[in-house]
Amino acid sequence: MNPLALTALSLCTAALIGGAALYLAKVPMPRPPVGVYATGDIVFLSVGVVVAPLLYLALSGAAVSAVFGLVLGLAVQFTLAPVCGARRSWVLALGATAATVAAALADRPVAVRVCTDVLLVVAVVGVTNLWAQSGMRPVHVASLAAVLTGYDLLATTLTHVTADFAAQVQGRPFAPMFALTGGAEPVAVGLGDLLLLVLFPLVAARAFGRRAGLVAAVVGVGVTSAVSLLFALGALTSGFPLLTLLGPLIVAQHLLWTRRYEERRTVAWRAGEPVVARARGQQGGPAPELTAALAVPVPDGLAEGTWIAVGGGRVVATGPTPGLTRRAAGRQAPEVPVVVRMV
Repeated sequence: MNPLALTALSLCTAALIGGAALYLAKVPMPRPPVGVYATGDIVFLSVGVVVAPLLYLALSGAAVSAVFGLVLGLAVQFTLAPVCGARRSWVLALGATAATVAAALADRPVAVRVCTDVLLVVAVVGVTNLWAQSGMRPVHVASLAAVLTGYDLLATTLTHVTADFAAQVQGRPFAPMFALTGGAEPVAVGLGDLLLLVLFPLVAARAFGRRAGLVAAVVGVGVTSAVSLLFALGALTSGFPLLTLLGPLIVAQHLLWTRRYEERRTVAWRAGEPVVARARGQQGGPAPELTAALAVPVPDGLAEGTWIAVGGGRVVATGPTPGLTRRAAGRQAPEVPVVVRMV
């Protein structure tokens, strides 16, 4: 493989992580009223990632391009909307999507690859920030990485799922891979790998501070560079499951930072509160804000299973689901740190 392109891939990965971190620091994204992330959400996401390639293999290449084109266009729009406004973001997203289609119809493979890469970069910045800013926790990212590590090994090394899918979408517009070269041996990284490379540094920085985010970024770029070096030296000649290296390192970092620091929740991060070191010998337990919320007097007559939102030392809203409860609480308090369920 081309050593220059392999080096450029590592540099692009570093630049993408840096760009996503800058977006995290400068651009507050609207928070969707979906409540808090739970184990079921991560299971659903994991199943989607595993099943999606199998479904796409049953579709034609044109159909896969159409699906990913729609997804990327929408992702670009909601990424740009907080920066330049809704109307301009739609114009830019539709214009970039149309340019990619036009390049494909004109049989311009390099232009198709460049346009697709630009769309992917913007979409990855937006999706990872949406997850990080809306409360995805490090344990969720670590759990997702652990599941996908096994799947990546199975799909890439032990079966031909990844190879077949890559062959189906390579060179097509909106292909879900960041590719610097084409041909029989493209220098590229898959969308799933790219999402985790960018996501964990953001979530680590939000939850455990800037140093944790920087370490996660260095580890991600280091893994990408090490694999690129092996390809450049000829030790690797075919697709490599990047997550078999990255996944365990994400889990290890999560365990390390959890032992050293109290996890800073999203509300505290938005308020600019510092990360708090965990006392020596302290075991993981309920978050302080959860403990405080459970001590708040609850109104009489609430049915079992009702969700309550606690803010400012009082119950500010109730509802049948976390999302509806948080939405109702938004009318009563600017920040609602805890939503808990009555049992």
